[in-house]
Amino acid sequence: MLKTIKKIAIGPIDWFIYTVLNEKQRKALSNLFPEDLKDKLKKLTSSGKNRAQRYQLKQIKHHLYNLGFMEKGLKDLQSFYEQTTDPHMKRLIAWELALWYANDYSKPGAKQALTYLTAAEDGEKDKDQLRCIAIMKAECYDMLNRNNEGKQVLHKMLEKQEHHDLYLALANLEETLEGRLTYFNKVMDMYSLAPIMFQENGRTYDDLRTFPMEHHVAEGPKVSIILPAYKAENGIQTAIESILTQTWQNLELLIVDDCSPDNTLEVIKSYAKKDNRIKYFQTPSNSGPYVARNIALQHATGEFVTVNDADDWSHREKVEKQVTHLLKHEDIIANTSGHARLTEDLKVYRRGTPGKYIFPNMSSLMFRRKPVMEKLGSWDSVRFAADGEFKRRIIQAFGKDSVVDLDSGPLSLPRQSVTSLTASSAFGYNGFFMGARKEYVESFTAYHQTADSLYYPYPQDKRPYPVPEPMWPTREEKQSNARIFDRVIVADFSHLNAEVITEIKGQSNLHERIGLVQLHIYNVTQDHVVHPEIRKLIDGKNIHMLVYGEKIKTQKMVLFHPAALKYEQKYIPEIQADDIFMIVKELEEVKVPLYMKQIENHFKSSNVRVQVLK
Repeated sequence: MLKTIKKIAIGPIDWFIYTVLNEKQRKALSNLFPEDLKDKLKKLTSSGKNRAQRYQLKQIKHHLYNLGFMEKGLKDLQSFYEQTTDPHMKRLIAWELALWYANDYSKPGAKQALTYLTAAEDGEKDKDQLRCIAIMKAECYDMLNRNNEGKQVLHKMLEKQEHHDLYLALANLEETLEGRLTYFNKVMDMYSLAPIMFQENGRTYDDLRTFPMEHHVAEGPKVSIILPAYKAENGIQTAIESILTQTWQNLELLIVDDCSPDNTLEVIKSYAKKDNRIKYFQTPSNSGPYVARNIALQHATGEFVTVNDADDWSHREKVEKQVTHLLKHEDIIANTSGHARLTEDLKVYRRGTPGKYIFPNMSSLMFRRKPVMEKLGSWDSVRFAADGEFKRRIIQAFGKDSVVDLDSGPLSLPRQSVTSLTASSAFGYNGFFMGARKEYVESFTAYHQTADSLYYPYPQDKRPYPVPEPMWPTREEKQSNARIFDRVIVADFSHLNAEVITEIKGQSNLHERIGLVQLHIYNVTQDHVVHPEIRKLIDGKNIHMLVYGEKIKTQKMVLFHPAALKYEQKYIPEIQADDIFMIVKELEEVKVPLYMKQIENHFKSSNVRVQVLK
């Protein structure tokens, strides 16, 4: 009886929250409640139909993107779309299918995406979603060389709402740089920012400039701007000059060369001779941008600290806008400004933000130097992905309202180059965490939840928690580009399995070097996070978590849960084993021939043996 009453009561609440309210309204409502009350409300509405369907969609996306079940995830997404009768859910699923095909960046993908975008638009009332759909349609038309149709869609939407992303989408459809610049400057005008231009006779990214301004701020607190650089001889001039011409003049520019093999250091020295606000340093050995940042941080003297990457152009008013905000709000510890990424041919690039081109710039984080360094020390000394970790530590140490993402407009136009780390296939970021980045987030999240202190010293002689080897500042010596392990254990470590624990501990006691590979079982009803008891065993010395993008050689690989190989998953490392021992239960013996074939598709070995658990 109580269950029936609860179900009747939850129905209208579930419908209102997930059908009537849009994403922005749900977030605003959520922010009104303390965390404990939010948890109770989530549990209360967990049985609601709309919430259950949204969770299913979220889980399918997680398997598709984060876990790498490309074929199975897409198939389930399409089946979900075909079977769903609720119009609201059908639009949401159509939107996700459209994004999948649009992200293929091909003509067939664009055609397929347009079909689903039309379905996502049918009956949609939310103006933000309609705008995003229009922008994605324009992107697809651009891919198909049907720019005029794209322009019609965008202009029609502009008649209903003026929005910066619509102007940037129109810029992408312009054939001339002058045409693109016109739309860029409409955006600058919306944010009351000075317009941008190309320097005389220039037409490239490196010719970008802010219009000359009489306005400048000579007095005020000093800002330390850190600029890490590696192999940047052809682009660092753009970044340096955009900093030296800032309207906020009381600044120091701390440039750290990460042992570049080209003439980056010579370029830096030439600028240092011309402007005494520049100080330059060099890492002892190539270690990645965060070690370079930490070296500069030890020499920073400004009241505020921020970062400008070596391939990023910054608007003249960037530093002033962020400093002014912090001076007006003494309770705020840090802020970020907005950015829009530009390709080499000056097209705006979305990265994990469909239908949106301006979003918070993680590297623009400006913070109060003394309180942050006293409480948190430094950035994590890894090769990539530490911006998010640093921001989370600030929020955990100073409170959820201590960091503000300013709605500033595009105060940076970072260069989206082919060689950019953020676009790297194995270790990059395209809007979701996978491989090394997924493991890093899980590892530091577990540490943040239990650590007595979030202070990271520099130099970081001892890691506070293990991270994948590709993130180490000093990487291992390898044999034919492969890491060597005595034993590799492959299993779904999100479950606590006695046999797996025994295997890990037993080999560890024998002082073997052990590698663990997370092999996910496809199950959209479960979250896929490494079990805390397994997480405790990973030390980064004798026991390592191996990730996608690594090449591994081992004498012996032990495979638990071979059923996980039923569906192909992309994000596992390349493993070559002398011997593979497949562990199966008695009831699974009949499936061994199938498992053998699946092992051949995922791993390299000339000898596969079967061990049956009684």
